[in-house]
Amino acid sequence: MVKINADLPLIQANTPNYTWEWNAETDVFCLYDINKRLISRAQHCPLLVTSPAQSDFSTPTYHIEGKRISITYHGQNPASSLTVSWSFHTDFISLEPLLLNSPEAVAIAQIIYFPEKDGDSYKPSMYSHYAVVPGLCMSTNINPVVDLHSRLNTTTVLGSGAMRGPGLTQQWGLPAHYFCTFNTSDRWNAIGAKDLQTQAACWGLAELPQGDFRLEIREIGISPILNLRSDLWKHKPNKLGFNFFITFGENYHEAIRSYYQILQREKVIAPKNKKLSPKKTDVLLAPQYNTWGVESAKALPPEELTEDIVKNIFHKFQESGMLARTFVIDDKWEGQYGELKHDSERFPHFEELLKDIRAQGYHLGLWAAFLRCQNPAALGLGESHLLQTHAGEPLWLAHQTSRYGIFDVTQPKVQAVLRERAKEFIRRYTPDLIKFDFGYELPSLDVAAPADMDWAGERLLQKGLDVIVGAMKEENPDLVIMYYGLSPLLIGYYDLHSPDDLVYCVGDYDLETNRRVFFSSLCGELGMPTYSSSGYDWDSAIDIWFDSVASGSLGSLHCFDGDENGEKPSAKQIAKFNGLSSLVRKEAFFSTKPVHAKWQGIRAGLAPSWERVENGKTVLLALRTHQFDGKPTPNGYKDIAQTNIMLVVAALDDNSISESTHIGIVPFDDGRCTLKLKHKTAAITEHYLSGNKTQSRQAFTNELSLDMQQVRGNETIEWIEINLT
Repeated sequence: MVKINADLPLIQANTPNYTWEWNAETDVFCLYDINKRLISRAQHCPLLVTSPAQSDFSTPTYHIEGKRISITYHGQNPASSLTVSWSFHTDFISLEPLLLNSPEAVAIAQIIYFPEKDGDSYKPSMYSHYAVVPGLCMSTNINPVVDLHSRLNTTTVLGSGAMRGPGLTQQWGLPAHYFCTFNTSDRWNAIGAKDLQTQAACWGLAELPQGDFRLEIREIGISPILNLRSDLWKHKPNKLGFNFFITFGENYHEAIRSYYQILQREKVIAPKNKKLSPKKTDVLLAPQYNTWGVESAKALPPEELTEDIVKNIFHKFQESGMLARTFVIDDKWEGQYGELKHDSERFPHFEELLKDIRAQGYHLGLWAAFLRCQNPAALGLGESHLLQTHAGEPLWLAHQTSRYGIFDVTQPKVQAVLRERAKEFIRRYTPDLIKFDFGYELPSLDVAAPADMDWAGERLLQKGLDVIVGAMKEENPDLVIMYYGLSPLLIGYYDLHSPDDLVYCVGDYDLETNRRVFFSSLCGELGMPTYSSSGYDWDSAIDIWFDSVASGSLGSLHCFDGDENGEKPSAKQIAKFNGLSSLVRKEAFFSTKPVHAKWQGIRAGLAPSWERVENGKTVLLALRTHQFDGKPTPNGYKDIAQTNIMLVVAALDDNSISESTHIGIVPFDDGRCTLKLKHKTAAITEHYLSGNKTQSRQAFTNELSLDMQQVRGNETIEWIEINLT
């Protein structure tokens, strides 16, 4: 139910879930939560940075029609106006694109939302104590939950194009296409202040704009920015500004979940229309081993990776006993970026190598940066078929020893060439999984643009995915595409989320993975599980796999010759990978809930434990006994499990843990676990790293108590299997 009241100077939209309020005299709008507590407030009128300079808009008028409010600002010229429209629904708000009327032709460089005049300049005016920006920084140095009172001063990217955009170094999570805010009381350290903290609001795109999506953080405020650069490219966008959905939740995790759910309900996205065959689901959830860690450990430039080195990596992976089922060959197998062909000198028998790996029972994964092009002439193209700078020259980039441009995927000839290449690539190498890399490398409109500006900005990556991924999936509908992005608007192209690369997180691989999984776990509701990848040391591996198993599957890019600390894997580490792999669920659609999570401070966005829910049933628990600051967590979770050790317990059938007849447990310490179950007899099998196993039986009433050990005699335990009758 939505009620709109106009009692000037205030206009309010009230629902049971939020209140929106605008003051016609001050032009300030406020957003309140279900308890009427202020989430955010901001100056309302957007700022258009134009060429020639546009006079300021002022003197607002409003119009109410049904559940929609339009606020129009008038310029000095009576014919000039700018209209901002809001549509209100019971559980979300839609902020619509802007409507500009101008008698003069103007080119818009940027649209800045919620600016406050600061002399001849401006500063962001949306105030809320906290802003939540997934993917804000590739390292752990800057928390994605930003305390705005810290006065962090940066412009961050929320879409694609971080490599040549402003602000921090970013990669993972892009494009995200959303951010969140939540607030404290005015005296946030006062007695009982935590009880006065607000719910969270998530500001997420409902469609992809023809510009770069950014967020400016400065002076205890934020401003979303649409970077259009019409002044450089002489185009007129089809729509001005963003189409936002503003959704709400008890905390920012729940607000993002609501954003994903409402996009589905409003039929903006339809993830459940994706076809997941049994074969594709198997590849999607299969544990992976990736060659990149060894390539990094040996500091191999592109021209030094050879067929013999890849064979050696594969051999040592098999010797290790690690039971990954997908082997992924990462960067540097190609001859030149863009050709999608192996280097025949360095890999003289590449296709035979791939067939041999597959013949041994493995799925095959290949890395590719599909948008890069080193030599357009080799494809029958020219430099004009690359993205161009506004000086009319191709944009050339560099990575390690490679120099390349970026395909202009909006040009018909480029599309035809890439479709043919992509299909031939699939036919020739028959990969099961593609690690789609560097889509976030698309340059901002400040740097370069495509020929067809209808596909500029956030739309450019979609066009590239449509051309390349569309062609590959026509050839192989079961192909799994793995990518870094969190955006729900591209869910039709991606299948598996990857939280790597953790290269900037030395010493914090485990913490950063936990934080990235904290956000990516929500993608399970879109049918996109998370693959764990790993850091570059063995010490953090177990915690990374522990945090990943509730939201998807396991991964490793470790080097078996030694990591950055000179360490090699232990029997326990290999055993935990294998044990957890036995517990990986077989469903792509699920909900993951953080347990005992922290929402503020340096520990914000971290969860020591996890609950996985499928069809309303708790099917997996990953429980730690301590939080990241060393404080103990409650011993167990609800009535399902009580434990004094870190463990993962999962149903291995379609029932909840409490009702399952087939359960798996991976313990991480010696201790005791009690499960509340409806059966009376348990057949218990301990699986060992050696391949051996022992069996026993135990009768019980309501509660099954088990003594857990890491080693029995000389045998390292992988996992414990329980069959119940």
